[in-house]
Amino acid sequence: MKKIYLTGLISLLLCPLYLQAQDEIKTIAGRDGHNGGFGALSFRTTKFKDKQLAMMGFRGGWIINRSLAIGIEAHGVIPSAEFDDITPLGRTVLLGGYGGLFLEPILFSNEIVHVTFPINTGAGWLGHHLDWEESHPAGVDELASDDVFWYVEPGISAEMNVSRHFRIGVGASRRITQELELLNTSSDDFDTMSYFLTLKWGRF
Repeated sequence: MKKIYLTGLISLLLCPLYLQAQDEIKTIAGRDGHNGGFGALSFRTTKFKDKQLAMMGFRGGWIINRSLAIGIEAHGVIPSAEFDDITPLGRTVLLGGYGGLFLEPILFSNEIVHVTFPINTGAGWLGHHLDWEESHPAGVDELASDDVFWYVEPGISAEMNVSRHFRIGVGASRRITQELELLNTSSDDFDTMSYFLTLKWGRF
């Protein structure tokens, strides 16, 4: 009688574990899926008001089954582009940047050279700032004009596996922005192509 009672008690205690195993939650990573991650430096060249513009940024993401990366990125303008036609107060330089979330489908990740299709979306800020190398009247607002915008940027990249933990990617993207409202600037001056070099370190 005691054996029957003990067997029944053990079965009752193990029953939730059995049911939990049968009802395991399914995820996009899969039960035996590969998970990785990376951090990256990104260098971009683009155009603004027909002038070449350089940008630098970072990317960081989670890699699921070597086929999809999800993460965040941000890119800042290197203030080297100068403009003489924004304000009569003097020459200006462009400041700002943008960033947000990205999705990046990856094809043939284990091959030495493979292809990715990054698409990112988020918000940014741009401003025309009076050149700090010039003198200006006292009390003048040195930020001549600025605006905040939303954007979407799809692209394509060819990546090379340099080592197990380092990759180099080159590619191009097309930035689509909300209409800008900047002084003496067209609303679509930041709607243009970008060309980029990405250096990735991580567990792929």
